[in-house]
Amino acid sequence: MPSKKAGSTRQKHSALILFVEVCVKRVFRLGRGFPWPRPQRCPRCKGRLWGHGFVGAYFDGFDQALWLRRYRCADCHMVYRMRPKGYWPRFQAPIAVIRVCLSHRLGVGRWPPGLSRSRQGHWLRALVRRVLAYLGHLWQGRWLEGFDRLVEMGLVAVSRSI
Repeated sequence: MPSKKAGSTRQKHSALILFVEVCVKRVFRLGRGFPWPRPQRCPRCKGRLWGHGFVGAYFDGFDQALWLRRYRCADCHMVYRMRPKGYWPRFQAPIAVIRVCLSHRLGVGRWPPGLSRSRQGHWLRALVRRVLAYLGHLWQGRWLEGFDRLVEMGLVAVSRSI
């Protein structure tokens, strides 16, 4: 086991997502040439931001990863990833599409065609679980209202974690 040098401290730097209003089709078409808006200062410490490359992320409707811009604060070392508004972190489908799929299933009784039934089922089970956990049993059966309320609260309504 390697020994630690006296006085050396290694900090863990975290990452934060900055949501920006962009056209996802244009991001795909232009790739790394897309003109991402650059934040003036670090939201955390007001330090200087430097470009920190790109990271690929998959979105529904695209057969290849989209290049999302990253920035790094020179002072606090926080890494910021730009992400299109309308998408939750770690989700490939837009929030609006998720809501439409859930609405269709709850209203008609079957899943709409086009997206994986198993993925849509995950969304519904996660929604039920989160509505009951965050809003209580009085919201039982009012799943779409619960979806909207969780979104208003700033939560990912269909996340599997509580």
